[in-house]
Amino acid sequence: MRFYSAFVLLVLWSIQIDAQKSKQTVKWVEGTVLNSKQKPVKRAIIYLDSVKTKIKTNKKGQFRIGLKPSNRTVSAYSWNYGIETITYQGDADILIVFPKSESIMSEEELERIGFKTRARRTQKEPKDYSEYLNMYQLIATEVPGAMVSDKTIRLRGVNSVQNGQDPLILVDGTPTSSLEAIFPREVASVKVIRDEGTSLYGVRGSNGVILIEMKK
Repeated sequence: MRFYSAFVLLVLWSIQIDAQKSKQTVKWVEGTVLNSKQKPVKRAIIYLDSVKTKIKTNKKGQFRIGLKPSNRTVSAYSWNYGIETITYQGDADILIVFPKSESIMSEEELERIGFKTRARRTQKEPKDYSEYLNMYQLIATEVPGAMVSDKTIRLRGVNSVQNGQDPLILVDGTPTSSLEAIFPREVASVKVIRDEGTSLYGVRGSNGVILIEMKK
């Protein structure tokens, strides 16, 4: 009986030690993201082993992330600078510096090169926009605060540094300057991004961003 009790205590002790070890496997690391001029890159999205996280850099280009020994790479993504990846080697601090040549890259392009940019969502029936004659009519009706005159689009509520300019329009993640070849019946969704949300898109998004997704 004593042997059995001792054995049970030994097993429980081993489980407790293993649990403590598992808690210690996560290492909190401080990171900084800079551009080629050593300036901080704010609102850069952090990817861990090519998978998007909810972590973004602050205005000083800094972030904090918990890493496990199994983690191999840490990447920073910015609309203005593209994607930059470093190999994690167990350091307490990591530094990611974008190269001098800036590379504008959409999240759709990230997916093409193997990055996972969004969580899997339940597929739902896309909205039917076939009642509209063209995209300008669709945007004028479906986008809150959109003012459309002929083929000119403006968004209310945008603190723009480039007054008088059209918003950035992305079709399936790709910038476009013309909506003539897009048929409303082929559109799955339309949404708008204003103010702080546009910082990810740099100067080009300072007049707001309209995101258009097409039916697959």
